[in-house]
Amino acid sequence: MEINIPLLITYVLSLIVMLGLPIVLAFLIVRRFKVSWLVVLTGVLTFIASQVLRVPASYGINTLFNNGILPIPSDYWAPLVSAVIAGLMAGIFEETARWVGFKVLKRKAEKFGSALALGVGHGGAESILLAVLGTATTLFTVLFFNAGAQIAKGISTGEVQYTLFQIEQFWMNPWHTGLLPGVERLIAIVVQIFLSTLVWRAVVERSFLWFLMAVLFHTIVDGVAVFLSSIGWSYWPIEGILSIFMLISLYLIYRFWRDEKELEEEIGEFEVKDDDEDDEEEDDDEDDDYEDDELEALDELEDEVEEIEGDVSETSGDDEDQSDPSSQS
Repeated sequence: MEINIPLLITYVLSLIVMLGLPIVLAFLIVRRFKVSWLVVLTGVLTFIASQVLRVPASYGINTLFNNGILPIPSDYWAPLVSAVIAGLMAGIFEETARWVGFKVLKRKAEKFGSALALGVGHGGAESILLAVLGTATTLFTVLFFNAGAQIAKGISTGEVQYTLFQIEQFWMNPWHTGLLPGVERLIAIVVQIFLSTLVWRAVVERSFLWFLMAVLFHTIVDGVAVFLSSIGWSYWPIEGILSIFMLISLYLIYRFWRDEKELEEEIGEFEVKDDDEDDEEEDDDEDDDYEDDELEALDELEDEVEEIEGDVSETSGDDEDQSDPSSQS
């Protein structure tokens, strides 16, 4: 079986992006914003916790549809209903997990950099898991599948032949197909970081509106992807639409960062100004004390001068009495 080398190369590049990008971003954010690695780890845990809860919840909703408890939508509405449910489930569970993460971190999550760090941990965990369990596993299978060994294990000939057919179909894909996993994760990581900044603002500013915005944005992004896939759009047009959400996310992340930076600078200037005013007050108090000391010294000097003048006057009076002739007779 001939291996499609260009396709293999692009898949390897995607693996590098999926594994390397979150790690590089985590190091850069921790170093640039002086954030604890605990914040990144919290992001990893929020993703895992959200999936542990979301997967059985999604399974439960599907069961309700299958059992007839919930009405099954018509073929016309099915793609839209599926998209809304998938988007809401992702938005509610993941944003709630993020909110809990920021609450647990408390003071470690006060700075804006913590929003970026938790977002990288959350989106990075998803990217690495998909790389290992998805892309890497697929590559390993198509590269090292041994039909003889599978038959020796008792796998039926039909199943082995079907797997060989799938592998052959895999290598017939165009070379750029291998870039899809990497591009998809790049978009997802940026969006995940942006969603973390929204939830961070909800916690820091104690505003439920920011949390609702995060859930709504997440619902729209995931819902659009599911809906377009359901109605038959191919992968690259879908990624093109999702890249618009990535650009919006990048722009708003930058705006939030600029706003927080300006706020920190204003607070710093205010503190410096306040310290200067305190120094001026201390200098004024020292000047007042110095003036009081001078006045006291001047009063003491005046008292001494008056005493000397009094002594001189008494001495002069005695001399006059001694020199007066009438007083002698």
